[in-house]
Amino acid sequence: MTGALTSATAYAQRSPVPPPVTAREFKDVLAHLPSGVTVLTTSGPDGTGVAGMTASAVCSLSLDPPLVMACAANSSRTLTRIRSTGVLAVNVLREDQAHLARRFADPKLDQDARFAGSAHRLVDGLPVLDDALAWLTCTLQAAYPGGDHTILTAEVRRLGLGGGHPLLWHNRTFRNLA
Repeated sequence: MTGALTSATAYAQRSPVPPPVTAREFKDVLAHLPSGVTVLTTSGPDGTGVAGMTASAVCSLSLDPPLVMACAANSSRTLTRIRSTGVLAVNVLREDQAHLARRFADPKLDQDARFAGSAHRLVDGLPVLDDALAWLTCTLQAAYPGGDHTILTAEVRRLGLGGGHPLLWHNRTFRNLA
């Protein structure tokens, strides 16, 4: 590995310094990376104090133990609740659930308004959307700083599958599989 680092250092030293990457350029390039759409939810131990947010930066992390990773904006009210409760559910949205993604992403809506009309049940004391394509209940393992976001790792406690096809986010719009 030392040789690779030395080569990379030598390359960096003889390469001109590129201009800084702008936020617009960064967003424009990464908009072309399709991702699934989820709603992260949490609540107090008795199912009260529900909170939820839309998240597209979610992925599997480990099989042993089963871990997932999700990213949330540092300013997120739901992130604050997840950190305080130590638990979360990941609800994978179906292709016909873009309305839920929009609702849970709307910063103007309070948590009660986000859940209004969103049929859900409690699993492990966490809100799981009734018609989700898939869901996982998790225990928060760690939270790491990631710039203007926080990277969450969580151990899966229980999971389930619904039916249908996933909702995708690509090039700043919701899409379905072809």
